[in-house]
Amino acid sequence: MLIEGRAPGLIGISNQWIDEVGNSADLALKLGRLGEDVSEFAIHTMGWIRCTTIGAFEEYSFDTRSVHLASLEALLHRLTAPPTGPIESPRLRCIEVTTRLGTTKISDDRPSRLISLVRKCMEIADPRTPQDAIQRRRMEMSALAGISDDLASGLIGAWRDAGGVLRAPVWNLLTDQALQRSVKMMVPHGDTFRLVRYKGSPNAPWDQATWRSFEGGTLDQVVPDRGMIESVKDSTRSALAARDPLIELCEGVIIASDGLKELQWYRITLPVEIPGNRGRASSRGVIALLSPVPQSKRAA
Repeated sequence: MLIEGRAPGLIGISNQWIDEVGNSADLALKLGRLGEDVSEFAIHTMGWIRCTTIGAFEEYSFDTRSVHLASLEALLHRLTAPPTGPIESPRLRCIEVTTRLGTTKISDDRPSRLISLVRKCMEIADPRTPQDAIQRRRMEMSALAGISDDLASGLIGAWRDAGGVLRAPVWNLLTDQALQRSVKMMVPHGDTFRLVRYKGSPNAPWDQATWRSFEGGTLDQVVPDRGMIESVKDSTRSALAARDPLIELCEGVIIASDGLKELQWYRITLPVEIPGNRGRASSRGVIALLSPVPQSKRAA
């Protein structure tokens, strides 16, 4: 980033963000890093507004499919606020807006036209939140046969044989060194969940360094994708409340170690009783197994 006044002849460029409740926000603090992929994720999935300033030029970028009304209200306030500092000529502003039909840019030095555009966008905005950035469809247990996943069928069978208690043969499946699949075990920890065991598959979206930080941490601490955090929390709470296996078809754009990825997968979540040791009472937790959607089904 170029800082205004750092060197003669350079024009200062800065990015600011308006979050889902209309406040100025730090994207790097929220998602752990910066980059074009992170910015695209913030705009198109989180519903944030990017405010780019280049000298006397300002550009605002948002997506009507995800932007929040509070964010647009904050943008309106920014457009109608009197200018600060010595500005000899009218400030040129541009709005880059994405809708279901594509992306359009409108530039003007008259605030009234841009204000009118933002108000029209408020009428068509379809706000989402990070909680439902991952689309999930609950499936009946009978659908497991159609998934054709022997490991998932075996895990649910072992879970039933063990009476929902975390012991052999369930534990044997989780600790199998040959298991090439993403699987995690979590326990409640305040309003989030702690990962007491995590294993990533070779085609998982995060790298080995990220996996190593998972085990022992909470979802809020270690998972880089806020939408994924809320999706996993909701599935975990549902499985614990029902005391039955939960099978879901999930899809969405997630932010992974190497950028944005559009993925489809099955999530099988099993509630378990975790036996205590040394006189300690048992506790409750969940096991979550991820199963990739076959390429043939994706194409369909």
